[in-house]
Amino acid sequence: MSHAASETVMARWFGAAVTKARNVARGLIQRHATGSIKKKLWDREFSQGRWDCLDRMPDDCLYPHVERYANQGSVLDLGCGPGTTGTELAANAYSSYTGVDISQVAVEKARNRAEAHHRTAKNSYLQADLFSYVPTGSHDVILFGDSLYYIPWRTILPLLNRYTTYLKPSGVFVVRIYGLRYQTILDMIESHFDVLEKHVYADEVFVLAFRPLAQRPH
Repeated sequence: MSHAASETVMARWFGAAVTKARNVARGLIQRHATGSIKKKLWDREFSQGRWDCLDRMPDDCLYPHVERYANQGSVLDLGCGPGTTGTELAANAYSSYTGVDISQVAVEKARNRAEAHHRTAKNSYLQADLFSYVPTGSHDVILFGDSLYYIPWRTILPLLNRYTTYLKPSGVFVVRIYGLRYQTILDMIESHFDVLEKHVYADEVFVLAFRPLAQRPH
């Protein structure tokens, strides 16, 4: 290998190492930083277009599950991002939809999207941290589309338990999880809740619908 080729390989290796280190640091911030720091990170990323891939997801495997359990009722989307789910769900599948996200930039995008799709009468959005947000009512579906693994794993079960009080008697959680690297979260859910459905889609995308064990029929 020539000296120039060796330098090119080293540069690529160094660049990949730096990128990996940044992603690790970013993941730690997303899970463990204070709410204000998380908000700044997510605001910057939404402003810079990092999450533009979420702007259109017409064939998302999540939608049929949300629509079925919503049953023309109320949906609470925790970590709604730019509001794609709230405008791509079938309009007749729900009566009200509330999207919550820590990023104000994402919330503004979601509100603009709802207005463009004539959903403002049914859809509302607000900026809040999932740990401190207190719903104003009960819901048929509480959705964690892409947000559950962005919080410290030791807090997932207490968080879900807190939100069970905002489910209607027949209400369910719907969660999407990408990849077997989150098997610990899947096991936690299956150990502590009544899993009604578990589906595995391409690229190891898991969708679970579950409810508190106390709601299990006798």
